[in-house]
Amino acid sequence: MLKIKWMGLIVLLLLSSCAHMSEQKKLEHLEAQQKLFMKALRWKAYDTAASVVRYRNPARRLAPIQGLEAITVTSYELLASLPQEADGSVLAYVLFDYVQNNTGRVYQLKHKQVWWYDDTVKRWFLDSDMPNFKLN
Repeated sequence: MLKIKWMGLIVLLLLSSCAHMSEQKKLEHLEAQQKLFMKALRWKAYDTAASVVRYRNPARRLAPIQGLEAITVTSYELLASLPQEADGSVLAYVLFDYVQNNTGRVYQLKHKQVWWYDDTVKRWFLDSDMPNFKLN
């Protein structure tokens, strides 16, 4: 009887550690998607950045991204990444520094992002619009 209790305890510990590991892996994938999005904006790979955006509401559409060529992102910093218990999404705040190419003016923009996980494709997506950079 004592062996059964020990075996049950070991199985329970293993299962809880596996659940923790899969959650950790999921958060690592989120971090990778966030970096992909920010680096894509930094290096003017706007189509790559747009590929990360997928709205949970299929009626929403991404605004045109052609005007982004007018700016150059010089740096970005993830300020916070806050899990939302209610719907499993993650609220993130990113600070972008950028330059208007035609004027040389330097700006800073805080971008609020909502990230959500699609269980069917096992991938994180951005449910927010592109940052609202001053283009002119």
